Amino acid sequence: MRRTANRIRFPALAALAVGAALAAAPAAATSSAKAVGGFSADEIKAIKPLFGRHEVIALTESDDKGNPRAVTLAVRVAASRENTFKVFENPENFYYISTLFKENRVLQQHGNATAYSWASRHKLFSVVGRNTITLFPPRRADITVVESSMGSAVMRVILHEDGPRHTIIVASGLLDVRSSEWLIRLLLGGNPAMRQAMNMAIGIVMVKGIDAAARRYQQGLPLDKHRTGGRAGGQPAPLRQNELLALAPLLARGQVTIVDSRPGGRLRQATVVEAVEAPAADIFAAVSNPAGYPKLIRAMDKVVIHSSDDKAVDFSWNIGFSVFGLTSRNRMTRTDDGVLVEASGGELNGAKWRWQIVPTAPGRTVVAYHGFANLRKSTSILEQTLRREPYLEHGLVAGSNMVMLRAIRRGTEKR
Repeated sequence: MRRTANRIRFPALAALAVGAALAAAPAAATSSAKAVGGFSADEIKAIKPLFGRHEVIALTESDDKGNPRAVTLAVRVAASRENTFKVFENPENFYYISTLFKENRVLQQHGNATAYSWASRHKLFSVVGRNTITLFPPRRADITVVESSMGSAVMRVILHEDGPRHTIIVASGLLDVRSSEWLIRLLLGGNPAMRQAMNMAIGIVMVKGIDAAARRYQQGLPLDKHRTGGRAGGQPAPLRQNELLALAPLLARGQVTIVDSRPGGRLRQATVVEAVEAPAADIFAAVSNPAGYPKLIRAMDKVVIHSSDDKAVDFSWNIGFSVFGLTSRNRMTRTDDGVLVEASGGELNGAKWRWQIVPTAPGRTVVAYHGFANLRKSTSILEQTLRREPYLEHGLVAGSNMVMLRAIRRGTEKR
């Protein structure tokens, strides 16, 4: 596949519209949104139509050095605000939000505040902590991780009524893992992108768990562990013009993540979107050149090009983490607005990723990275973890896509 023919075919009017929206968004965000974290009423109104097609819409904000400042996630729940708020009333039931945490025990209660302990025990390591939750019914819950093996955190959850039987949950905060135990610091390697990815993975598990528990309250059912099944993945679907326009206020603040599920609850695809200060041609050159990936991505230690022609590139890669590695044999082909990568072998066999490149100005481009990988069939560690907490399938794929897009951004903006 020749990388010289790198003209991106995206409708000119669509590109201009998205670019104009991005140019106007910073002023609107400054006047109506919080400086860091959360969504303003205008931003919720802008993204609300997207919930008809997408499940979780999230934003990661960073400082000038790329360190995470806040992660905000929104999900529309098929439950009233009153039934959704019930999820937070008893910390001993938080196991049903995330099945990773079994030992939730109330320590002390005072007024609307409750202190509780929790634990997540695994064969390789255990994570323990102590939190407080302060309730402001029926609209808000503030959660503080006072001390834990994973570090410290502050999270605010706001419930917005969306008619009598629906609620839009907006959760915002940040887990600072730099004060965590040694194993977590080792896994993250001091990488700001990895810290962002971990926050996003945890946040996705949390809001999806709240969604599942709230729906059971709405249906009059007892709380139970959430389970997923059926088909996962599929052909990566690009974002539409109207969706990019709706996301413009969030893209002016940081990196957007979108999660979509199949009817059985398994992941369909995770999409990460960012406005990059680089020409579309430079971004296309970077994403369509697998041989250059190791220079951009620290965890990728080897790429082998098996064949390359005008139609496709056949290549394999090795990705190494602290406790396991992943391999993949891939075929890259051209699309109208970027490239498609399909895995045909290795631990990531069956995975698919798509780069969508939308030029919005001579030196500015909106890049969307869509993808799915069947991590349940990759390694025994991931298989056991995902069996215990099914929603981590969504979080881990979203997190890995975040790291990949951030690497491409760093590489292209430096040119």
